[in-house]
Amino acid sequence: MFKKRWLMVLILTLILLSGCKPKSNIPEDEDEVLPKSIESIEGLEDITITQNQYFHPLQGVEVLNEKDENISYLFEVTGHVNYGKLGEQTLSYKLNYGDESIDKTRKVTVVAGTITRPTITRNQVSQPQVNLEAGSYRVGTASDLTHPINPQFINPELLNQAVPSNGWWTSLLVQNYGGSNGIYTNPLRSSFSNLGAEVTNPGAGFVQYWNPDGFNTMANFSLVLPDMYLKTSTLNEGYQTHVVDYSQSSVSVAMRNVSQPQDHMVLTYNQGSPYIFAEVMNNSNPYINVVPAGASGIEFYNIDGQAVTGTHNGDALIVKYVQKHIGYQTSRPAQVGQPIFGDRFFLISTTEGSSFSINNNRISMNLSDNYFTVAAIQSLSEAQFYHEHAFVKTIKGEVTYEVNHKTSIVETTYHNAIQYLKDDTDTSVQFLLPHHYLNSDVELLDYEFETVRGHLKLMAGNTFKTQLSFYGLLPAMTTPTNGEFSKDTMNDYLADLSLRTRTNDTENFLNDEGPYWNSKAIYPLAQGIIIADQIGNDSMKDDLILRLRYVLSDWYTYSGSADKRYLNYNERWGSVYYSNNDFNTASELSDHAFTHGYLIYASAVLAMYDKSFTTDFGGVVDTLLADYMTPVKGDYNYAYLRSFDAWAGHTWAHGFGTFAEGNNIESSSEAIQSWVGGYLWALQKGDKQLRDAAIYGFVHELSSAKTYMFDYEGVVFKDNYKQYAAVAGMIWGGKYDYATWFGANPTFIYGIQWLPNGEYISNYAVTPEEKTKLAAIYQTYLTAKNNTLDTWFANMWSIQALINPSLAISQFDANKILNDDYPSDLSQTYYLLHGLQTYGSRSSDYIMEIHKHVSSSVYAKDGSVYALVWNPSDSTQTITFHGPNDSTITKTVKANTFVSIKLK
Repeated sequence: MFKKRWLMVLILTLILLSGCKPKSNIPEDEDEVLPKSIESIEGLEDITITQNQYFHPLQGVEVLNEKDENISYLFEVTGHVNYGKLGEQTLSYKLNYGDESIDKTRKVTVVAGTITRPTITRNQVSQPQVNLEAGSYRVGTASDLTHPINPQFINPELLNQAVPSNGWWTSLLVQNYGGSNGIYTNPLRSSFSNLGAEVTNPGAGFVQYWNPDGFNTMANFSLVLPDMYLKTSTLNEGYQTHVVDYSQSSVSVAMRNVSQPQDHMVLTYNQGSPYIFAEVMNNSNPYINVVPAGASGIEFYNIDGQAVTGTHNGDALIVKYVQKHIGYQTSRPAQVGQPIFGDRFFLISTTEGSSFSINNNRISMNLSDNYFTVAAIQSLSEAQFYHEHAFVKTIKGEVTYEVNHKTSIVETTYHNAIQYLKDDTDTSVQFLLPHHYLNSDVELLDYEFETVRGHLKLMAGNTFKTQLSFYGLLPAMTTPTNGEFSKDTMNDYLADLSLRTRTNDTENFLNDEGPYWNSKAIYPLAQGIIIADQIGNDSMKDDLILRLRYVLSDWYTYSGSADKRYLNYNERWGSVYYSNNDFNTASELSDHAFTHGYLIYASAVLAMYDKSFTTDFGGVVDTLLADYMTPVKGDYNYAYLRSFDAWAGHTWAHGFGTFAEGNNIESSSEAIQSWVGGYLWALQKGDKQLRDAAIYGFVHELSSAKTYMFDYEGVVFKDNYKQYAAVAGMIWGGKYDYATWFGANPTFIYGIQWLPNGEYISNYAVTPEEKTKLAAIYQTYLTAKNNTLDTWFANMWSIQALINPSLAISQFDANKILNDDYPSDLSQTYYLLHGLQTYGSRSSDYIMEIHKHVSSSVYAKDGSVYALVWNPSDSTQTITFHGPNDSTITKTVKANTFVSIKLK
């Protein structure tokens, strides 16, 4: 029934490096749906493995569907392989897809022998430079350039695709133990050290206040008081950790002695899982050290809630930390008062016939099978429930999406491949984050968990869906027509922009060697080109085009080691970074989406007005964009949506996440802007797969910002946090800060979420309810500043204009922007404020069908409704809007135009 493809091991080629795209079967027709079918199956044959080498049931398993997508994550596996036990063991695999199904039994035979792992090195590229038309970029790890450390602590068979970064667990790739940094799975925290694998319930934390330089700051975080450590008696101090499997929401980590291949213990973490799954090569030597520090005592109970001492025979043990220290009572400006205490509970679940020996806070286990699970629970009364669900293991977490081009709704499916360790009648359970359940109709259970990231809610099952609407976005606004807007003033401000971006001025942002600082000229230049075109100043438009092309072409060409600005492709990671290492974009693969996004945005705008640009440099633009927005999974050259965490719903800034509180994101708006750039470039090319990826990323990044950075729904910030602030300056795996990396001024803390000030920020207030919420947030900011702006006027007035454009215009003062940090923002700010005054507020009443080349945003004011429409293609396009009462409006838009169209 299926077409069997016995895939040969292919010699890795440089196909991508010559500008080609990964293979993907995407229908040409927007609305065509290919019938679901299984095209090939591989990797379900009986297998022999070497004793003491961890076996993952989906390793090497591939099921390709009609789109050439690997859907092996849809498997449900029954049974378990004890990789330390000699002999034959059986697994059952089941998968349903469309009208087809797979039901396969597989024998796994464990034999004694020497463990050998394949030798795979990501070192196939030989040429030092790739030339693509007029563009070029450097390749390799030449010593005259800063590079990231190579990924080291990862099984070699995982190197057949680009190595991920910017994740919640990626510190494990670059340091042993991951540098003992935090791994947050919500609700649990873990890390590795000589003591073993830490497992801690960080809880909801507490709010602490500081007063640096006279500014009030604060953070919600948890005390660093570990609860327990998992280890085996055969592991030495100084053992090593190795990533042996990962997916979009899971990672498995092996613990090995130095220079020895045996996997003594393997831990599997999955986002949202109440459990950490531990597997060992020897059933008789795992142990747990419970840490009494901070607790008045430790007690042990069986599953029925009866106290246990000494030896306990059974399949579960409960650990209670009596009145553990979990925080402090605090107050402004920086007072720390009495400690806060609370009981903490953990459930250890094993198979029947296991035994526990408790001695001096050490729990030694003799397991009847080679696995156990650990979960944090709220009370003894919850133990039975969580024990009943403790034996359904997530072996791979996958997130997929579909964009409905008629309704502009993005449906995202979260699905876990599961393994029934005991009984296939069991049910898996998982916690959902606020942005999941707020946008889903999934049925929730009566179990919750309060964390720093908000209230988690539990569901039964291994799949759920969310829906988010895409209301469109644009690179700017069309010409304002309100009476206060002056074309003469606008031309004066464009002339000022021209003076500040002279190519022969080595001290301006345009000529800075750092790409992020270039963006302070690149973004205003791109906006300036649009503005000049809109108001008919062709000579200024041509001048600004030359300047923008000057800086972009400099980045998009490599002329030798003396070159100061160019791109470099690193094959070891499958990543692109800059000749400049500002913000550790090279050494730590940090801030790629933020920084790349500015260049991609500017490239898309320039391509609209300079048609030779795409021909000359389009291949290099594709290469840079692929670094953070490759839409194809499993590609050798680039990691899928590298910077984006599909489970968390947002970008992580740091390439490795080597911090005690896990990874972090500061500027959510620059993350949103990165998808804007990708979307506009996709429209320029007519690349539907890339466009849909950008839409998916945009709606989730926006939803995340509203949920976690601003707490639109009131489910994240603690009461004694939101009493003083309505924003998080930074979000971490286990913390949020009312602060920034660069200063404690509230203008910075709010403003870093509102820059750059482009049309896309109108998506913060698409509905009247959101506009009201944004107004309250802005007022909280003003209160923190005693109603007096002191810097970043362009950004703050732009937000004020979303709420009340007349007030923003009355407050506007060109001199304040010209004497501020980023004076080149003047022209775009004046234009944006008057654009919002002209067209009013965003409207969700009308939706444009998603188009291959065209985008729009819809605004409403005084009963009139306008669609601002961007068509960068070389031909007239037909677009369709859906409005109230099932109304439909069809319009045509001329080639290479940016126009406003009245809908009502």
